[in-house]
Amino acid sequence: MIIAVLVAAGLLAWALDHAYRRRPYPRNRLAGSMDVYDRDAQRLEGDLVAEERHYSAMRASRS
Repeated sequence: MIIAVLVAAGLLAWALDHAYRRRPYPRNRLAGSMDVYDRDAQRLEGDLVAEERHYSAMRASRS
């Protein structure tokens, strides 16, 4: 039983080392490009501007 666990741990360590060495360059955990414009941020900004215009128009009409 102990030998099987040691063999499994050795195989796991070998597989992880093999997978790590196959990467072409060291990557960050949050690998991704930062030079792309974020469409979600653009959409959120547009929604906030539209909401502010809507509520400011409602407040002006109530006064």
